[in-house]
Amino acid sequence: MTSVAPLRPLWKTNAVVITFLILIFLAYYYWQIRQATQAFSSHVQDHVQMVAGAIRMNADRALLSRETIEEILTTFLGSSARFVDYLDAVEPFSDDELAAFAREAGLLGIRVERAAGVAQGPAGWFPAEAEAVECTENRLRHFAGHHLYLFSAPATRGGGCIRVALADRRLAELQQRIGLDALIEQISRLAGIRYIHFAPIVEADKADTAPPEAIPQVRFEGSGENKTARATMRLGRNLLVVGVEASHFSIRMTQLRHEFLAFTVVIVALGLLFSWLLNRFQRAHIDAVQRFEQRLAREKEDAALGRASATITHEIRNPLNAISMGLQRLRMEAAELTPQHQALLDSLGQAVRRTDTIVGELKRYTRPLSPRHQPVEPGTLVEQILILYRETCAANGIAVTGSAHDAGSLVGDPDLLAEVFENLIKNAVEAQPQGGDLQISAWRTQEQAVVRMENGGFSKGEDVARRLMEPYFTTKTRGSGLGLAIAQRIVQAHGGTITLTQVPPERLRIDVALPLLKPRPAASADA
Repeated sequence: MTSVAPLRPLWKTNAVVITFLILIFLAYYYWQIRQATQAFSSHVQDHVQMVAGAIRMNADRALLSRETIEEILTTFLGSSARFVDYLDAVEPFSDDELAAFAREAGLLGIRVERAAGVAQGPAGWFPAEAEAVECTENRLRHFAGHHLYLFSAPATRGGGCIRVALADRRLAELQQRIGLDALIEQISRLAGIRYIHFAPIVEADKADTAPPEAIPQVRFEGSGENKTARATMRLGRNLLVVGVEASHFSIRMTQLRHEFLAFTVVIVALGLLFSWLLNRFQRAHIDAVQRFEQRLAREKEDAALGRASATITHEIRNPLNAISMGLQRLRMEAAELTPQHQALLDSLGQAVRRTDTIVGELKRYTRPLSPRHQPVEPGTLVEQILILYRETCAANGIAVTGSAHDAGSLVGDPDLLAEVFENLIKNAVEAQPQGGDLQISAWRTQEQAVVRMENGGFSKGEDVARRLMEPYFTTKTRGSGLGLAIAQRIVQAHGGTITLTQVPPERLRIDVALPLLKPRPAASADA
């Protein structure tokens, strides 16, 4: 018998394909993550560079504004100091006169330092730390703690010093509005900006080789709605730190993960389903091929056995006929035979008949079957066979119950089917030499008629029950082992099945299922 060539399991191939698809999608997923991260990082870098540009521009503007203000103050206060110096040279000021002049001129205070003494007005405006300011040249100083600008200029006569002061509250408010802190506060209120601040540059970034400004470095902090993109950029002598809201980016990443997981689950589920279907299909295909090869091998074996049995039958039956005829002649012509010799002749005759029966069964098993198709009632066939075995059943104490009449009528070969039922009844009787029972029942389905025979006396097990229909397998001390095999061939030739099952305790059940003939459509009246 040929064997099925080993095939690569289709489910394994399918699993490899599914794994390859998942790997491709995983690579695509990481590519999507990388692209989204790069795009968002580039967006954050653009924001930070825009913020840095705004801060740089505002710092330049604030510096220019401060220089302009100081220039204006120097001009205004210098003019006031020179005017005070001129008037004081004409006639020295008193404290009250200086206080009145300061009010008229919009100044915070005036101080005239002479060799003869100091005059100032109003009293108490001059900060003590201003005493250290030298008066050798025109100089403008800002005392933020006292909220004033102080201008000091040397007097034209007498080696004295003229000091005039102006309150800085309005100027400080202006500086605050156009200053860096105000700009950072305004930028922090923009949508998508969570924080802005400056941090000192670490020692590694202070190297001469480091560029004064570089591309912002972005890293992510937090998760979910609190996810933030923290970008750092060198700006002058400080490090600009900007926190950009990244919740939408986090949501997109979560969405990509969910899509990947969902797609992976679908692919795996489909892969398992297809693997299961392909496995079933391949198993069914292999089983079909094996059944075909078994059937082909069995047909080849039957053909070879048929040719061998024909030769064996021809070569054995001729000597058997000669032996049988010789034994008959000895019985007829040898009148002086003793009873022992006569019994020996009878035993030889029985052995010849058994051998002839075995040769006949072998020939019948290997001969092709061509059943006739005519109406037949299984119940009638079973009743006719039971009539032949009634005395044997009564003698062995075997009770026969039931009938097969419920099987109705079907189309088949009555002689071949009678041989099947006779073989089954005969085996049931021979299996119970000490008495027992034989139960017969039958029923019909939409497509089959089933005849069941059940008897006791069988304790060989389920494996032996399945092998009883194998050719040359028998549990009897004498027998060819072809009876049930021939019965199975007859049933299969009718398109039916025969099943043997062991039923506890020590019972054998045999079901013979035969197909019903489908009614032909009635001819029309015009035909």
